[in-house]
Parts: sequence; C-alpha cells; structure tokens
Amino acid sequence: MTHPSHPPENAGYILISVLAIVALLSGLVAALLGLGRASVDTAYLAGRDLRREALIQSAVALAGYQLFVLRRPIEAVDGQQLRLDAGVITLRVTSDAGKADVNGSRATLLAAAYRAAGLTGLRPDVFASRLMDWRAPHDPASSASPPSSRSRHAPFRSLDDLSAIPGISPEDILRLRPFLTTFNASGRISASLAPESLLATVVGISGATAREIVKLRRNVTPESERAIANLIRGAAGDVDMEPPVSYQVAIRITTNEVSPVPSVTAVLSAGANPAAPYHVLAWSEPTVPN
Repeated sequence: MTHPSHPPENAGYILISVLAIVALLSGLVAALLGLGRASVDTAYLAGRDLRREALIQSAVALAGYQLFVLRRPIEAVDGQQLRLDAGVITLRVTSDAGKADVNGSRATLLAAAYRAAGLTGLRPDVFASRLMDWRAPHDPASSASPPSSRSRHAPFRSLDDLSAIPGISPEDILRLRPFLTTFNASGRISASLAPESLLATVVGISGATAREIVKLRRNVTPESERAIANLIRGAAGDVDMEPPVSYQVAIRITTNEVSPVPSVTAVLSAGANPAAPYHVLAWSEPTVPN
C-alpha cells in the first residue's frame, strides 16, 4: 500500500512568495494605469483651457473692435452673444466713465463722490485732500494731512488702497465704490453715465439739474445732448459729454462641459494709434477653490 507523500516543510512559503510577486505586479500595473489616466485627464484639461482661452480672446476682440473701431455705444454691444462651435459667448459691457477717478479727478469731484456716498466721518474736502496727497509726490511739509497718509506718493492701484487712508474704513470703501474708480483716465465724469446722486453733489449742479439730466439722457437725440451740455456748463471741469475711453467687458462662456466656466472681466482702454485701437488694462476672474 502506497502512502501519500508529505509536502516539504517550506511548501507554504512558495505560495506566499508567488502571492507577493503577483501583488507587486498588480500594484505596478495599477500605478501605470493611474499614470495613463492622469495623462489623459491632463491632456483633456489642457485642451479645455485652450478652448476657453480661445473663446475669451475672441470675445475681447469682438468687443474691442466694436467699441473702439466702430465706436458703437455701450447699449449696442451689451448683451451680445457670439455662437461658436466651442460654446456661446455673452458680453456684458459697462463703463466707469460715470465715476470719479481717484488718480485723475480734481479735489472738487473727489469731495462730491464722498458726499454722494453719504459718509460723514471726514469733511469731504479733507477726504479729497488726503487722496490728492497720497497720489501726488510733493513736499510733505506742505500738506495739511496727517503724516501717515503720505506714505506712498504714487497712484492708487485699486480702490482697496483707500484702506491705507486715515479715516477710511472697509465699510466706507464699500459705500464709495459706486462713485469711485481707477479706470476713468479723463478725471471727469460723463453726464450720460454718472449716477444722479453723484451729479447732484457736483459743484455747479443742483439736485433739480441732476434730475433733468437723467431725464434727458433716457432718450438720446441731438437736441437732448445739446440741452445736457448747457446744463453742465457750470461744472465743466468735472463733468463732460465725451464718450468713455475705457470699458469693463464681462465675458460669460457657456459650453457643453459638465463643470461651469467662470466668467472673466477685462478692462479695455483706447489705444494711442489705429494699429492698436485698444489695450487690455486688467483682468479679473473668480478664484477657483482648491
């Protein structure tokens, strides 16, 4: 009778070794597959970013050509849609020509903006003086403002810089935003775009005159424009009827992608010659959370 043979004592270790090798190979294969998927995802994301960039550039070119070459009014461009194979672009166009410029406006207009905001923490003339001191380098001893307000002597980079001005709180800046900007290089506000509350605080324009201006500009005709020009004569240094020299163009892109495409806002300004009819002064887009 033949007895079954007994396996060697180390037979089990062969099985464990094989399993370990298989597990190692499986891990390597999974890692390689993961790298492959990552490469595909990266290529897809890069392609999507390129398409988005192309759409944005198309939108900027479309808006810039109409505003600065064809000189079309804001209302003719605002709300336009451009339909392309990659998606639909919607343009929203505004201008800060109706706001006082913290870098270019006179003290009288800066004070008017402070009054329009309904602020009382400072006298309007003191507010204007501190802004003028901040942006214009000169002998500090000749200024009536506190030394701490004369630390920069350079243009405001944005309205956020107002937080460095003594007497201006974050809440004050929020209330000033509808009346101040850094993108109105002329320094004068447009009677066609300025809010009534700002017009009414400009020296030389009464509340009744501001209401009449707003009424006239609702239906633009040569006659209404002449009437407005007559009404603003007393404030010619702060108010004019000139077309804007810069625009904010908000670009909204709709595609077939599952994830939404963030909107982008470009600030366009008139160029110095026909070969470059406009320049992009600034870009802003929502911060995408990590």
